[in-house]
Amino acid sequence: MARISIIIPVFNRQQPAERAVRSALEQNFPDAEIVIVDDGSRPPFALPPALARANVRVVSQANGGAAAARNAGIAAARGEWIALLDSDDYWVPGTLAPRFALAERDFAADPNTLVAHVAGFVLYNVRSGRRETRIPRASGNPLDFASGCWFSPGSTLLIRKDVFRKIGPFDPQLRRLEDLDWFLRFARAGGRVERLPKVAAMIELGAKPEIAVLESAARRLLAKYAASGSPDLLPPTCVRRLTAYLNLERASVFAARRQWPRMLWSLARSLARVPRTSLHLQQFWDAA
Repeated sequence: MARISIIIPVFNRQQPAERAVRSALEQNFPDAEIVIVDDGSRPPFALPPALARANVRVVSQANGGAAAARNAGIAAARGEWIALLDSDDYWVPGTLAPRFALAERDFAADPNTLVAHVAGFVLYNVRSGRRETRIPRASGNPLDFASGCWFSPGSTLLIRKDVFRKIGPFDPQLRRLEDLDWFLRFARAGGRVERLPKVAAMIELGAKPEIAVLESAARRLLAKYAASGSPDLLPPTCVRRLTAYLNLERASVFAARRQWPRMLWSLARSLARVPRTSLHLQQFWDAA
């Protein structure tokens, strides 16, 4: 049985997904399988013969979004550990083994603790060519998790499969911010993030979502975590952080569309919730 199942969700990204699969294979990790989840691509994702291996599988489903695709991949996984890799990103060679060694060491020390392992990454803006290296900080503070996923879990997460049985799957009703939702639940259950302070993934910044998609996700998150009477109601300090982060996301979408008045209004609302001197709610990264 594989030790690690690498889950790669794909939707209409044939060439980038091939690069992602290639980067996973080039880790030369003998106890890993790769589960590619084709989330209703048109045409369907086709695994090239050059990438076909006994440990590479393609699971196909009707389009359900990233959350549903990850859930399908995790359900099909045979490994004890789950590693996520988005189809438009790729891994730096030779980085899976040290990540796994750290995760195994932590698990051996305390198998009952909820720990998510992540690593450094490079944000790459294809349009501008700008690259930014980020080494995320470790945390177990729910306030941090309410501030956004600073550790890019879609391509750096390494975690025991049984943690998903404890926390539950990704919310398939969320077409955006599904990571934020899952890690809020993870933090509420006492989970923490540990990091390998080295770059393991190259993250390509994609297009911003439609504002309607973001607003739908924001409404669902606020209904879960900020509505009076909700069983998942967060403390007021976390609600302020979450609301500030959602307004920052809105500002980002409006900026991408050059809707400057709406961008400034959303940014002002974010700053009113969490006063600060930078765009980010706080400094979540160490110097590379």
